[in-house]
Amino acid sequence: MKNVKDMSKTFNNLDISGASQKMTKNDVKPLLIVKDLHTYFFTQEGIVKAVDGVSFTINHDEILGLVGETGCGKSVTALSLLKLIRSPGEIVSGEIFFDGIDIVEKTNEEMLKLRGNIMTMMFQDPMNSLNPVLKVGDQVSEVYLLHQMEFLKDELQKAKEKNSKLKENLKRMKKELKTCSPEGAETLKNQINAIKQQIKFRITINDIARREAAALLDRIGLPNAETIVNRYPHELSGGMRQRIMISMGLACNAKLLICDEPTTALDVTIQAQILDMIRELKRKLKNSVLFITHSLGVIYELCDRVAVMYSGNIVEYGTVQNIFKNPQHPYTQGLMTSIPRVTRESRAQELTIIPGMVPNLIFPPSGCRFHPRCDHAMVICKKIRPELHEMPNKVQVACHLFNKDKSGEEYRKLTEEEKQEDVL
Repeated sequence: MKNVKDMSKTFNNLDISGASQKMTKNDVKPLLIVKDLHTYFFTQEGIVKAVDGVSFTINHDEILGLVGETGCGKSVTALSLLKLIRSPGEIVSGEIFFDGIDIVEKTNEEMLKLRGNIMTMMFQDPMNSLNPVLKVGDQVSEVYLLHQMEFLKDELQKAKEKNSKLKENLKRMKKELKTCSPEGAETLKNQINAIKQQIKFRITINDIARREAAALLDRIGLPNAETIVNRYPHELSGGMRQRIMISMGLACNAKLLICDEPTTALDVTIQAQILDMIRELKRKLKNSVLFITHSLGVIYELCDRVAVMYSGNIVEYGTVQNIFKNPQHPYTQGLMTSIPRVTRESRAQELTIIPGMVPNLIFPPSGCRFHPRCDHAMVICKKIRPELHEMPNKVQVACHLFNKDKSGEEYRKLTEEEKQEDVL
């Protein structure tokens, strides 16, 4: 791909040492281990091989980015981790171990206890995820009631103690009012009225959950949060509904936060606030994040490592530092060179694109699924699917270009007609 060298020079000049420094702090044993995961959908048209042999790990206190085109299997991979695949889909084979827990072997009843407590997810489509007949405040409060009960009990105790102190102050001030001079009586009456407004007749755990829900909505940038908690999802804009979903994910304080394109419907300013909030949450709680996005810029700013996904497979996998400085797989190179750049030189150049379309996952291309769109496709690419191989820079790449012995007819470059023979 052209312009790859220019892109590499650009990233070489940037300070990306932080990602490698963070990696050294990770524990030896990963928090999440996914091995050879296959998730298929059995439809009338055929078997949709949405996730077809995906393997990766997420370390403690780490953000892993999952990037790729629409329809490559990113969201299905995330849903598989929580066993939320609906019929006609199912996890056909593979292993998912979370902190030593075998997720694949867990029943639905057992998963109900794990979801939200150890893993939680920010879903991509808020209109389909939010309950249309419940106020958003009730829905965010429910998350606290299900997963943050100990925290709510502590806050309830603090609120009751504060309420008791206010009542004691009120009694004391009423006594002082009887002996107070006429000049100070008016001031004292105003203070008494202010305290009366703060005193609650009865404080419940639901009141605390509602208060925390409003506070969380305020922190993620929703104006008039006290009013919004009393609204229904259809009364809010798409961006506001997206932030409601984000708040529900953040409220869980789980060990692993799965973010499925959480900033897609938000403007740039709010997007930056959400990314800062995820960073701050990770810093305070030392949790891990799986961040799914189309944006390479977000990956670069937020993540420690990145997995590049194409047509149900991971084609390149490693640290953000190494992949952005020197992308190896032709698909990753294509993604890098398709990023718009604001320079004088780029004004005279057409934006680089990856030719072709994402393949049909019912009848995917044989061998490497990217070969019909690849400028370097060889005969072996049509016959054998490449495995992930570790490069000298510790990046794993699934591409026959890096095979040691490349002699013989199998390594002849394909013509355009040959590349398109099995494309449907």
